[in-house]
Amino acid sequence: MIPDEEKNGIWSEIEEKSPDLSKVFLSLKNEEELKMVGRDLMREREVRESARRWEVAKKLDAGETYEKIQEQSGEAMATIAKISRWLKEGTGGYKMMIERFKKK
Repeated sequence: MIPDEEKNGIWSEIEEKSPDLSKVFLSLKNEEELKMVGRDLMREREVRESARRWEVAKKLDAGETYEKIQEQSGEAMATIAKISRWLKEGTGGYKMMIERFKKK
């Protein structure tokens, strides 16, 4: 089981160092604004990594095997396992968003 401190501990630090970061994301009005802010805040590598993790999470949720995901995505087995662990034991963010997108 992922310890609560590992799941949420970072937010205490972030709120101390940048108290309005969460509000910045919540204030975005559309996808274009998200792309603008996301690109300014993150390196290209971080944007790509976030996209890859999201795709792996969706495939895991759909029941695809690690092997098939690795073959299709090129992700390392360790990365796939880490995403799987967070999908199952994390804060629920992956599952929440996957469920929202299933309804669309």
